[in-house]
Amino acid sequence: KHHPQKITLNQDQERALAEIKQYFGKTPLKPVLLHGVTGSGKTHVYLELIKEQLAQGKQVLYLLPEITLTKQIIDRVKSELGEKVGVYHSRFNDRERVEIWQKVRKGDYDVVIGVRSAIFLPFQKLGLIVVDEEHDQSFKQHEPAPRYNARDVAIYYGFKEKCPVILGSATPAFETYENARQGKHHLVTLEKRAISTQMPQIELVDMRIQRKKKLLQGPFSQVLETAIGEALERGEQVILFQNRRGYAPYLICENCGHVPQCINCDISLTYHKERNHLRCHYCGHTEFNTQKCDNCGHFALRRAGLGTERILEAVAETFPDYTAARMDLDTTRTKMGYQNLINRFESGQIDILVGTQMVSKGLDFENVTLVGVIAADNLLSFPDFRAFEYAYQLLTQVSGRAGRRSKTGRVIIQSYMPDNVVLNAIERPYLDFYKIELPGRQHAGYPPYSRLIRIEIRHPKREFIEPESLRLHRLLKPYFGENLLGPDYALIPRLRNQYRMQFLIKLGKNVSPERIRDILFAQREKYYQEAPVKNLRIIIDVDPV
Repeated sequence: KHHPQKITLNQDQERALAEIKQYFGKTPLKPVLLHGVTGSGKTHVYLELIKEQLAQGKQVLYLLPEITLTKQIIDRVKSELGEKVGVYHSRFNDRERVEIWQKVRKGDYDVVIGVRSAIFLPFQKLGLIVVDEEHDQSFKQHEPAPRYNARDVAIYYGFKEKCPVILGSATPAFETYENARQGKHHLVTLEKRAISTQMPQIELVDMRIQRKKKLLQGPFSQVLETAIGEALERGEQVILFQNRRGYAPYLICENCGHVPQCINCDISLTYHKERNHLRCHYCGHTEFNTQKCDNCGHFALRRAGLGTERILEAVAETFPDYTAARMDLDTTRTKMGYQNLINRFESGQIDILVGTQMVSKGLDFENVTLVGVIAADNLLSFPDFRAFEYAYQLLTQVSGRAGRRSKTGRVIIQSYMPDNVVLNAIERPYLDFYKIELPGRQHAGYPPYSRLIRIEIRHPKREFIEPESLRLHRLLKPYFGENLLGPDYALIPRLRNQYRMQFLIKLGKNVSPERIRDILFAQREKYYQEAPVKNLRIIIDVDPV
């Protein structure tokens, strides 16, 4: 028989646990937001709450974002709770899914650790739902319908079933945090790291100065290069973060400035050196001619920008005596690819891990003392009202991988815009950043002060999309007035040979959702009846991410 290990909680965790239990006993039952800094030991608090539910013969759902469902967390939960733990993620085939579905229905699984779709499993006696990393965008489903956010579904499910719900994050979504501030959720905080006392030291490197002084060594500033060398000499491990996979994100013609584009999407092709081809990261279209410019015919294409593949090469050139590997969508296509990388890194066979946001999530390696962010700027210059929120979340998560045990971690962030508010807030508490960012949202009428609905129109022909968008606009305008924005082309106007235009509707917090739904459905119906255009799709996405 399995004997769970006894975990001892520190004072801070004990206090948080007591507060949560007290809130779970109150009526009406509200969700609890556990806001704890990275490494504060939220998982242990969840495990204690889960054990209590199991002792009462209840089932528990533990939701995690897609990529954090690593063997690391699964092993930890299984070693605590025994074997009646089911796992549910997108790499299972249909047969495996059916098997899990049946086991949950029969009550063979007491605990299910799963991704967003696990919320729809047929629990018989649900006692608790945990939504960890609740801010994560992968809880939102984009395609196909239903377009839901598992966090919001969990809250509704808890309300329906009178079942407690706990949301956890070091960097909560603004909407969640605002709900907690308004008293819709209970707020419980963990302000200290569980083991190592020190939060990592964060240093910003101004790449403008580094470039002027000619201190750049490929993608590395002198500061970062020295720091990597020192960490490796001490026998410690390094994580380097770059949010682009591939070798160089694009090629550019030195003669005419043309950048090769995808034939199906309005997006530049990414260069992959390993296979020497250009590939579209959206539709998969591949081109093998990487020398000649298809615009002016000159053989003058040069590489620009940096992907994970190029950074890995730079690491090998600069630190040839150490082992490096990259972790991104290209290297972790298989169920095991991801696991093998983690195992090799954990056992010390890899010294430097280069990766995309995969490396930022929930991983816990005790020997990592240095985290380098190669280029923070592409996160900051994204045209989205949540860009700063996402950047802050991502950079905080990445930083949270450094120095999680006895050694103090160091985080080095390279940027050409070091005065940016996000970069200056990384070291400060979440609340400071929240308060800096909020007035702008209020001024522009964005969440958490409103709710958004995005309406997207798709059609293969450009000459149809604009007049059709305007036709839909005429139908909606009388109902929404100033709160109807658009139509505009989507960020990537053409994707997989479909042109895409979109509207945004901003709604006050107190508007009846049923009424809005009825209006939208009625107008969409009217639109289709008036003059049906073949192949035209209208997609309504509530609370888009």
